[in-house]
Amino acid sequence: MMPDVISYQVAGAKDSYGEITFGAVKTYRARIIGEQKLVTSFQGLEVTSNQTVYVAGVIVAQPEDQITLSTGIVNSTQDSAIHPIMLGAKRIPDQFGTHHSTLYLG
Repeated sequence: MMPDVISYQVAGAKDSYGEITFGAVKTYRARIIGEQKLVTSFQGLEVTSNQTVYVAGVIVAQPEDQITLSTGIVNSTQDSAIHPIMLGAKRIPDQFGTHHSTLYLG
């Protein structure tokens, strides 16, 4: 049910040039679906997401974090396709606790 693989990096502090540094790369199994969907962004606004990513793992996503998709998934080598903007996220619980995360990408 999770045939894709993504890489995820948590945003850290800014370096002396004002660029965000990122933590270690973590790899997750995922399912990436290309669909336009109206979602609530991290800022609380309704925005249109172009991709929904169901992640087999719990991610506490922040808008500055970086997700990396495979060029085989997005059929592109453009940086904006490989590292799309994260618009919003949610964690999905059941009676045993949180078991996966959903990320909405721009």
